[in-house]
Amino acid sequence: MKTTAHFHRKLLPLLIASSISGAYAQDNSLEEVVVTGVRAAQERAIDVKRNSAEIVDSISSEDIGKLPDSTIADSLQRVTGIQIQRSAGQGALVSIRGSREVLTTLNGELFLTAENILNSQADYRDVPSALISGSNVAKSMNAKHLEGGIGGTVDLLTRRALSLDEGLSGSVRLQGSEGSITKTTDPEVSGLVGFNWDDQTAMSLAFSFADQTVSDNSVQTRAGNEVQDEGWGCNCDANGDGDKSDRYLTMSNWDGPRLYKNDTERERLGLAYNFNSQLNDSFELNFDSFYNKMDEVAAGNYLHLGAEAIDYDRNRLTELYGITPVGQEDMYAQFYTTGWKKMMDGSVRGGVNSDYRDTSAANNSLELKYDGGGAFTGSLRYVTSKAKRNTSNLILAQKADSPGGADGIAYNTNGDTRVVNPGFIDDRYPVTFNANKRDVTVGFDPAFSARLADPAAWYFHSSWLEGERQSVNLDVLRADGNFKFADEGITSLDVGMRFSDREASRTQSHYFMPTGLTAYNPANGQEYEMLVKYHEAGYTPYFAPQGAIWDYRIQTGATQNPATDPRINFEPVRGVNLDEAHVTPYIGNVTNFGAGVKGLDVSIPMIDVGRVGDHVAFMDELYDTTHVKRDRPHRSYHIEESRESFYVQANFSNDLRPGINLSGNLGVRRVTDTITVTKNLIDTAQMDPDVISGRDVNHTNFVDLGDVTTVVSHSHFLPSLNATLSFEDDYKIRFSYDERTSLQPLNNFGEGTDVTYQSQIELPDGSRYQPIGSVKEGGNPYLAPWSANVYNLGAEWYPADSALLGLTFFYMDIGGFTDTETKVAPLADSDGVVRNGATMERLINGKDASVEGVELSYQQSFDFLPGFLANTGITWNYTYSPSEKDGQKLQFDNSDIPFNSTAEDQSNLVLWYNDDRFEFRVAANYLGKKYDGQFSNWTLDPLQGNSEEGLVGGLDTWEDSTLYVDVSSTYHINESFNINLNVQNLTEEDSIKYRRWENFRSEYYTFERRITLGLNAKF
Repeated sequence: MKTTAHFHRKLLPLLIASSISGAYAQDNSLEEVVVTGVRAAQERAIDVKRNSAEIVDSISSEDIGKLPDSTIADSLQRVTGIQIQRSAGQGALVSIRGSREVLTTLNGELFLTAENILNSQADYRDVPSALISGSNVAKSMNAKHLEGGIGGTVDLLTRRALSLDEGLSGSVRLQGSEGSITKTTDPEVSGLVGFNWDDQTAMSLAFSFADQTVSDNSVQTRAGNEVQDEGWGCNCDANGDGDKSDRYLTMSNWDGPRLYKNDTERERLGLAYNFNSQLNDSFELNFDSFYNKMDEVAAGNYLHLGAEAIDYDRNRLTELYGITPVGQEDMYAQFYTTGWKKMMDGSVRGGVNSDYRDTSAANNSLELKYDGGGAFTGSLRYVTSKAKRNTSNLILAQKADSPGGADGIAYNTNGDTRVVNPGFIDDRYPVTFNANKRDVTVGFDPAFSARLADPAAWYFHSSWLEGERQSVNLDVLRADGNFKFADEGITSLDVGMRFSDREASRTQSHYFMPTGLTAYNPANGQEYEMLVKYHEAGYTPYFAPQGAIWDYRIQTGATQNPATDPRINFEPVRGVNLDEAHVTPYIGNVTNFGAGVKGLDVSIPMIDVGRVGDHVAFMDELYDTTHVKRDRPHRSYHIEESRESFYVQANFSNDLRPGINLSGNLGVRRVTDTITVTKNLIDTAQMDPDVISGRDVNHTNFVDLGDVTTVVSHSHFLPSLNATLSFEDDYKIRFSYDERTSLQPLNNFGEGTDVTYQSQIELPDGSRYQPIGSVKEGGNPYLAPWSANVYNLGAEWYPADSALLGLTFFYMDIGGFTDTETKVAPLADSDGVVRNGATMERLINGKDASVEGVELSYQQSFDFLPGFLANTGITWNYTYSPSEKDGQKLQFDNSDIPFNSTAEDQSNLVLWYNDDRFEFRVAANYLGKKYDGQFSNWTLDPLQGNSEEGLVGGLDTWEDSTLYVDVSSTYHINESFNINLNVQNLTEEDSIKYRRWENFRSEYYTFERRITLGLNAKF
């Protein structure tokens, strides 16, 4: 086989689930093309693992293209020990062996995507898979590896132009895909064109463009945190010890279900240019430029069934759980799986939730390699990269209840006598809700549905618009060398040094609107034009700012004296109806609130999210105003990181006796990080004087009091040992030990403090104050990096070139991770008086977490079987990776809390068939249940999660087990053309979360099936 054909055998994997195995081989035999496809890809992956000194798994471009996947992450999930986190059903983030701290590199060096600006973990939504030729996943480290991956490192590989055939060559792929929910046909085009001059100089340009819309439907059955001071308990044996008195369940806060119908549109563009030149017999020059851009709009409508009184089904509750509600039996007294029936009025809420994300990243690498045929080889490399990420979030809430009356808010001030939602609903109608295994059932009374269909019943209750800008620059200079000594013993010595500088900035912004009100501060004699969040005045009536004496005046001249009534007893901006002339062009009728919602028969007038466009321009039009943008000082910062490292590593190989060889490497890496954190100084009592504020700091803005700069340095020696004992090269026993470190996400250094206040309390003398609620210190510049000591012990058997049976035990002792310290502190209320204090949270370094487990893997091409079975093969793997964090246990059974939100059990099964013309592959990925933290609104009395006993408060939350099945098929028309048909998520598997008990469903995420048809051609 010609070596120049290797490039074509790896050309252009589909970004979404295509299979083109061997379509780009340059030989004229179609049979040979097919042979180099699935079978060759598996054999190459086996060879990489077999010949590596470290514990490594590999996939080639055929694997990425062949598996019916949308992203690189979807393909990586097939690798033993890798789990992925999905975004709108597509693979995004990855974890290795239960650890989410994974470093991703490009051709062995750090690279930027728009999602790793503030951390080192890549988001594979941004990276077109058609530009990648393969990937190596390292689970044990050597001294040459970059530091940063606690779980391991994923090294993405791009193509080299000198591997092209001489002359002009290229390929193109056209395909379309459609989702079972979105029902849109989405195009994608990708390809490569290159030219090779006499195998001395070559260049190539790979490209990929896709415009895809995917479904992102979800249901939250119990949101929490909005209704307080209500509760119910049960006389159940909550912790299973036979004593019902020592633990009983209490629920304090509750909020109604939320139904979301969202679509996510992703427009990706990727370019990868390579210039590759053999300058002379000793020097090779390689230049890579990798550019990716993605615009993402995730938008949809939602319906929120508010927290109101519930009539629960006592018999079913007792039957399912043995629970008899106690306390306020007419309020919140059921699990959702029992179903409920409630009487609702116009307090039902709906609206728009829209997220916009504009990202881009450019990575450039220039490398000069030296190999003069002597003992020394080396390279000098310079990398410069830039990335940016701009986002905005728009939430627009509408209600159908009366805007006046009980809440004491008078609308239509400033002489505006227009009636707000004249068709408001104050009558009460029955509504039912039931949480099923895979979906929920919602029922509205027909009369209620008819009332909700009237635009005159609705008004815009509140709006929310925020934005964020992130940017990063990276420069790297490194030199690497190898000195060869002998064929046995200490065979060679690797040495190298590396210098890098990274600058990252984050700026978060509020958008406010003028109210037409002025405020006078007698303390300084200043008068201010007052602002609020769009139609949301910080949940007025409250002080603004805390404890200040203000004189609010409306434009008509009326004055409200805070000495006699410190409340703002009017809405500072007028209500907006859905039937106003400038609003009606944006309105559509929404009948669908997600594929996970059954039985709901409504047609509700809402903003058509497809007509929103630019968030800021839309809001200015909707409220007939000009926005005021304010940067949030406590959420904005600038961080500089300077890193120096050097390494030395000895490579060894010894024949202990005939057929038995001991090989590996022993080395150390020295890393020094200097972090400069520039934050904005704030005083939580000093807020922008022209913003009407309330108990929630998110409705106002802190005053920027200047900058504070903190410089911190960390140094680490990272030793590593990898040893392999080989028996006739068919049996291998591997052992490795290495120490690792990973810098904290930059948010953990730079974010400021958040303070919330509770509702006002009136004292006997008539004065009022707001009790402080909580304080969250968002950033701690003195956090140390993560650290880990990692052990591996494995055995591998290679019965044939195309077969592997492997078993690996691993243990990861992890420290320095991000943890949260919570305590009650003597903090002052809004009037400066210390009373009950508040809960304070701050970030600290955790101690003594661990992940341990075992990996089993089996790969085989069945070329020894008779007939058509000789064209089949299998890949199977299983990973068991339990984790724990010492000192903390779940309340119910005192079991250890999992350290990471990953599944303990994971397995992949891939079966494939490949003959002269036809290829077929089915791939199944199984994940067991995953821990997802605590839901604090549910607690166990009487201990309430007492930290002295190491018990964590709240009801433990889990993501249910999943099984994703994908299918791909390819038919080779001739040596230049093939067609492929792929199906992703064949069974329409969903992601479902539950609280403690599997039938206590809390969140549903509905993912669609996607079918892709493509045509591939080469020249």
